[in-house]
Amino acid sequence: MKKLLSLTAISVAVMLVALPLAYGQGQEKGQEKGPGQAPAQAEKTFEGQLTKVDVNAKTISVKGSAGEMLFRYTDQTQVLGPDKDIQGLATKAGTPLKITYREAANDSHLATRIEVTEQKR
Repeated sequence: MKKLLSLTAISVAVMLVALPLAYGQGQEKGQEKGPGQAPAQAEKTFEGQLTKVDVNAKTISVKGSAGEMLFRYTDQTQVLGPDKDIQGLATKAGTPLKITYREAANDSHLATRIEVTEQKR
């Protein structure tokens, strides 16, 4: 009986030492993440002219020098400029915009900030 108790105690001690070491192997240096947290994604920017706003689908389409891109937006998306919301932009096709976005699932782009820029003359 003493041997079984000793073996169990040693096994528990080994697991208490090994588990934190094994968990630390999956972490990248300089980043501390809790369980279930995804790595932060870098934000990108895109500049162009507004072509279409679909309020029902919560998408905005912008045409720039690299072509036309479609962005999804949420209630947390910031809108900077004279129009303080997406609905204000819906009737202003051709307005120059600077979109700050993150890559999202299924090759979509999630707009985090939409900034109305001045028209170049």
